Amino acid sequence: MTASTLPAPRLPGAAVLVATAWLILAIAAGATGFFLRLPFPGPQLIILGLVVLTLVAGLVPSRLRAWIDAVPLRVLVGVNATRFVGIAFLVLAAQGQMNQVFADRAGWGDIATATLAIALVVTWKPITPARRLLLHAWNALGFVDLVIAVGTATAVTLTGATPGVERLLTLPLSIVPTFLVPLFLSNHVFMFRRLVRGN
Repeated sequence: MTASTLPAPRLPGAAVLVATAWLILAIAAGATGFFLRLPFPGPQLIILGLVVLTLVAGLVPSRLRAWIDAVPLRVLVGVNATRFVGIAFLVLAAQGQMNQVFADRAGWGDIATATLAIALVVTWKPITPARRLLLHAWNALGFVDLVIAVGTATAVTLTGATPGVERLLTLPLSIVPTFLVPLFLSNHVFMFRRLVRGN
């Protein structure tokens, strides 16, 4: 049996259970106002912890890492097409319900990342050196967008600006920082690793 005919690794059941429990807890915390009651920097530390745990889970040699490495790179890029949630930030800011600086940075960054992800997937070709450079550039853009969004949200909270980013700490948007951001940030790291390794 050649490497090309070997069955692709399956997503470990334990990973599915952990992700499901994580999502349920994130929804419950957002619905009950748990994050709003946490003093600074409580929410930020939770988000950072979730990012670190997600990275460790996906980078340490395991069945989960084998599964991530088997997922086509095109799929990992395409997942980012869901980042049009940035539109919601811009709409809320226009309505005076979210900080404008945060909305502009996070919103337009997400929209650009999602739009370019769709373009890359639709025009997907075998990865040549030039194509690899393009993927690296897009991947860096998506990663930096998330870092800027988290940093701006933290700065807005520290300055006590009004309106702030409280809407990010309650449902439905609380799912973004407590579930999606750690996954997206980790996804960018996983893609970087794959691109550097050449697969």
